[in-house]
Amino acid sequence: MSPIEKSAAIARELGIDAEEIARRKHFLEFGEIDVELLKRLQSIQHDYEEDIAATFFNHLLDFSQVRELVPDEATLARLRNTLSTYFRGLTAGEYESNYVYKRLHVGIVHKRVGLDPKWYLGAYRKYLSDFLFHLWKLYGDNHEEFLKTFNALLKIVLFDIGLAIDTYHHADKQEALQLERRLQDLLDGIDAIVWEADTAMRFTFVSHQAQEMLGYPLARWTQEPDFWREIILPDDREKAVGELLDQIASGHGHDMEYRIRTGEGKVVWIHGRVSVVRDKEERITGLRGLMVDITAVKDAERKLVFLASYDELTGLPNRSLLQDRLRQAMAQADRSGGMVALLFLDLDRFKNINDSLGHDIGDGVLQTAAGRLLGVVGEVDTVARSGGDEFMIMLSDVTRIEDITLIAKNAIEALAQPFTVGEHELFLTASIGISVYPRDGTDVQTLLKDADAAMYRAKEGGKNRFVFFTDEMNAAAVHRLQFENMLRQALARNEFVLYYQPQADLDTGQIVGVEALVRWQHPELGMVSPAEFIPLMEETGLIVPLGEWILETACRQAVAWRAAGLPELRMAVNVSVRQFMQPELAHVVERILRATGLPNSMLKLELTESLFMQETEVVGEAILALRKLGVRLSVDDFGTGYSSLSYLRRFPVTSVKIDQSFVRSINTDPASAALVRSIIGMAHELKLRVIAEGVETAGHLHFLVSHHCDEIQGYLLSQPMPADACKTFIQGFAGLPTAAGGQALERVLLLVDDEPNIAMSLKRLLRADGYRILTATSGKEGLEILADNPVGVIISDQRMPEMTGVEFLGKVKDIYPDTIRIVLSGYTELKSVTDAINEGAIYKFLTKPWDDEQLREQVHEAFQRHELKQENARLARELERANGELSEINRALEVRVAEKTETLRHNIGVLQVSQEILEHLPAGVIGIDDEGLIVIANRQADSLLTQGGMGSLLGSNARDCLPETWVALADEAAGESHTVMLADGRRFHVMCHRMGDMCKAQGCILVFSPV
Repeated sequence: MSPIEKSAAIARELGIDAEEIARRKHFLEFGEIDVELLKRLQSIQHDYEEDIAATFFNHLLDFSQVRELVPDEATLARLRNTLSTYFRGLTAGEYESNYVYKRLHVGIVHKRVGLDPKWYLGAYRKYLSDFLFHLWKLYGDNHEEFLKTFNALLKIVLFDIGLAIDTYHHADKQEALQLERRLQDLLDGIDAIVWEADTAMRFTFVSHQAQEMLGYPLARWTQEPDFWREIILPDDREKAVGELLDQIASGHGHDMEYRIRTGEGKVVWIHGRVSVVRDKEERITGLRGLMVDITAVKDAERKLVFLASYDELTGLPNRSLLQDRLRQAMAQADRSGGMVALLFLDLDRFKNINDSLGHDIGDGVLQTAAGRLLGVVGEVDTVARSGGDEFMIMLSDVTRIEDITLIAKNAIEALAQPFTVGEHELFLTASIGISVYPRDGTDVQTLLKDADAAMYRAKEGGKNRFVFFTDEMNAAAVHRLQFENMLRQALARNEFVLYYQPQADLDTGQIVGVEALVRWQHPELGMVSPAEFIPLMEETGLIVPLGEWILETACRQAVAWRAAGLPELRMAVNVSVRQFMQPELAHVVERILRATGLPNSMLKLELTESLFMQETEVVGEAILALRKLGVRLSVDDFGTGYSSLSYLRRFPVTSVKIDQSFVRSINTDPASAALVRSIIGMAHELKLRVIAEGVETAGHLHFLVSHHCDEIQGYLLSQPMPADACKTFIQGFAGLPTAAGGQALERVLLLVDDEPNIAMSLKRLLRADGYRILTATSGKEGLEILADNPVGVIISDQRMPEMTGVEFLGKVKDIYPDTIRIVLSGYTELKSVTDAINEGAIYKFLTKPWDDEQLREQVHEAFQRHELKQENARLARELERANGELSEINRALEVRVAEKTETLRHNIGVLQVSQEILEHLPAGVIGIDDEGLIVIANRQADSLLTQGGMGSLLGSNARDCLPETWVALADEAAGESHTVMLADGRRFHVMCHRMGDMCKAQGCILVFSPV
């Protein structure tokens, strides 16, 4: 924007338009006669301009304030020229808008450079004085003309001065507005209430934050004299008002804190900073201050004080406060002769809940437990949470051991009640260790140590119990510490060894993998069971280095067995939760696989089910990273978790291992049988393999084969063995004879009848048909036989003592649903038939006496039906296996295609860069393959060798378009440079390079450039 445009904008802001200009002229009585009189002065002004300017600037430069604005001669010359132009404008005769804009600009400049109005007015006075002298010389004899001319000049000068003063006022106003806006911005940005009040504490101003922070209309502050006093809490009111009055009396500012109740009824803490306001005579005229909401600060202070002594989750005293109270209680006991009891309580199996259901549910359990424990103690006693799932109870001034026992029993009973947290109903128990002052110790730390030792003894004794400390426990605690030190030394001394337990495929009957199991071979203690040292290693963190050693040792053993000619065996290695949570686990596994040479797909990591339940981002990322390596992942101890099984769909696991506690009772407990069947079915639906551990009997094997489990592991196959023994076992293993894909199973028939003669008659009748026939005289005996034998068809009497045929077959249906069940009964009333059908899910209901041929035919058809079901299941299993293998192949193919695509994309990029480099080389480059075809020709080569619109050399035969001498060079040894002349006289440096040193391509490259 030009200076005139800026002046015009200011004129608009000042309201100086044509009408205002005319109004000002009229008030000054400035008219056309004045214009004509001023025009006549132009010639006079021109004659005396130099003299007036010289006198004018000499006068101005006598004053230092003005001289500072004229730093050099160039500035002075510029100012003289500007001033002459300005004064000539006074007599130019044009006094409308443009004249006004130029005069406003002069005022703007003077204000900007800091020239006060007094200098502006003084300068005009000097100009008028000097000009008046020359005017008198001109008109002195004609007084009337002199006065009229001087009056016209005075009018226009005052017109100019009015405009200049307007610019000064405008600038001052803009500065004031800008300052006001800046102050308002600062005020708006303050997270506090700004206020002013008179000496009677009547508010005269309150900023808008008051309504936002406290919820009261602003008008109430200024219109209700006692409003501020009324909203202060009564407990703080007198102090707050008194401090303000003291400030007025003393004349000093002050900081203060008090509480106010907001319009919403909440209480907020206010920090007030107050200063006194004084007039020119230093008399106090009022107060000015800030009100800051410090409620959050006060809450934080209270929380810090609370957390120093209390547990944030439960609100109970923490370990520090408990120890302080324990010291006080011990001192009181010394005075009264009483006792103090310390109960150290640990929630059994709480970690499983926390790991499987998440910390929110775990926190809810801890809060509920805290409330229940408070309900079993007296007012003078203390319940504290020392951390994790551990609580402490201090009983003060106890006189009888029986009182301590009663409290411990009540605590155990209270915690044994179901915990309902969210949608979960949970059951917990507690183990309590008790130490008593002064019997077990005379200081706090000893009592804590003793109670802790007693608590561990309670856990070792079966949990859900309390134990008083004894000297023997102290010895046990010392032993535990020594045991931990021995474990640390065992790592350094290589005392750990691996045993291996085979795993067999139920389809092929062959061993397909082994699980690595750690053992501790102590030089004095002998072979130590993992159950004795693994929990302690988990607790101390030693499991992390041990787990890494197990993984590397197992992988090396698997590679050694492959080298020895054993079949491909998957190596299964357990990974503990603590080991899994290490951030670099995937990198550790990758490093070990690379170092040992074991194919990634031959390693299977077994992870506890509780790990998957955590569903944390760390767990998810680690699982994906391991799966990306191609390592197989199996869920160990499957079925023991507390949460839903939806994680199987979210995490890319490859198999599940059914916990041995379920396998152990599948032949006797319908619930276990149903659970195992459900796990197998669900896993297969999710395309997961299933391995059952703890398989110890033929009945276990038959059940698992019948229900299409994939693999087994257990003592029926083999106990864990050292590496050499395991190798020998695998080499001599002939296979499982009852494998689903092996030889046909024999037909086993079970006859159940409480009348031995009937059972013998049936056995004689059916023996000739080739069945292996087993007999039982009761349902109970029948179930025992079923547990150990692969029975296909059952014929049962209906009425038997203790357990009827319907009850027996109902249990069979739950445990062995694939068996074919037939009732042979002498009672044909409707209820017997319907009961057998509804409860036993029978195949046939036959009557006594029976028709021999008809019965034989029915049994034959029953076995055919059973075998058809088995065959259909086998075919479905084969199809499922094939689909699984196809899916694995597809996944591997997708990975391979992705890798190849990425490699191809990279190679294309390299090729494009190479092509661009070739095109911009200053030399010609030609590539000739081993058949003489030109496969590379850059732009320079085409330019140098093609003529007459021949086009590109690419794709041509070298002998057809290259000089014979060049073709001959292509057959010579590489690396030598030759100078060759063409028929047209041009000479080239030519070098040949044979291809094949760095790539598979054959042929040569010619590089040439003009001489």
